[in-house]
Amino acid sequence: MKCNLDCTYCETGIYGGHDNTQRHPPVEDCMRTIDFMFEYADIYMSSKPRGIKYVVLNVYGGEALHHPNIVEILSALRERYQPYQDRWHLTITTTTNAVVAPHRLDRIIPLIDEFTVSYHSENTQEQKQQFRDNLNKIKSAGVRQKCIVMMHSDPDRFADAQAMITWLDANNIECLPKQLDHALELDFNYNQQQVIWFEGLYKKSLDHAVMRDHKADLADTGRACCGGRQLCVDQNRRDPQKFVLNKFPGWYCSVNHFFLYVKQVNGEVYVNKDCKMNYDGTVGPIGNLNNIDPILAQARDPKRSVIRCVKSRCLCGLCAPKAENLDTYQTIMKKYEIPNLNLLH
Repeated sequence: MKCNLDCTYCETGIYGGHDNTQRHPPVEDCMRTIDFMFEYADIYMSSKPRGIKYVVLNVYGGEALHHPNIVEILSALRERYQPYQDRWHLTITTTTNAVVAPHRLDRIIPLIDEFTVSYHSENTQEQKQQFRDNLNKIKSAGVRQKCIVMMHSDPDRFADAQAMITWLDANNIECLPKQLDHALELDFNYNQQQVIWFEGLYKKSLDHAVMRDHKADLADTGRACCGGRQLCVDQNRRDPQKFVLNKFPGWYCSVNHFFLYVKQVNGEVYVNKDCKMNYDGTVGPIGNLNNIDPILAQARDPKRSVIRCVKSRCLCGLCAPKAENLDTYQTIMKKYEIPNLNLLH
């Protein structure tokens, strides 16, 4: 939960993006969590067709790279993956602000398959330079990376983010600009000029955007995938889109088939970081690390329940296939599961 930045759009507290009052999780607890996550992933992988048996493990916080035992934790991932290596492929990633001391980053780079770095225009000039230096270091090491540029709505900071995009393009580093979801009660809405810029990015008219005080609330209008994936609407695979509507209350969702989120600091286990939907139609954890057996039993049940969304807005998990009625949902999911798995309402 600890972070060396304090961006205004990041909530604080144990259920926010960071909380520096919390101690770092003990390394022994982290090791047990790795074992649990691999066992859980293995259950879901056993029901997937051969061509999509891929697991991505993302280590993040807060700022996880400042954990005093991060090198030990990352090293353990490869070792504890060994029993599963013939059954599914593992990619180890981390989401980081890349404001990390060079000597620490040197030890971490060999342990990561792909970095997701996030750029924050509220950083100091010194932090911005360290960010650039570290991205060049990762690039020189030949490790994959992509940069999420947080598009701050303040005009000067928006321009700063645009300048970073230009720098990333010049240095051949993959770039994914990201609108602010602004869960906080702060005004991160975009002016008309900024909306036009997003329309060029998404290649989509945003005339339907929700307006407040002559500014567009894109977070309440729609969303792009966090990972830059293009999404299909109404099963139209010939016309994938970058920006889609993000409200699905009452819809059936496969988020549990593609995500698992562990909040190490208090042991809570969720199907997803943002939506936190449960199988009983409520928002909350599906269990706790202090009692993992019921979580694994639910995953093993071939008649495991379908999640039905009650949230007013979809954030992380937007890319998980979903449908307004159960029959359509089950038809879509045939692509992602071995036949004859009977899903219950």
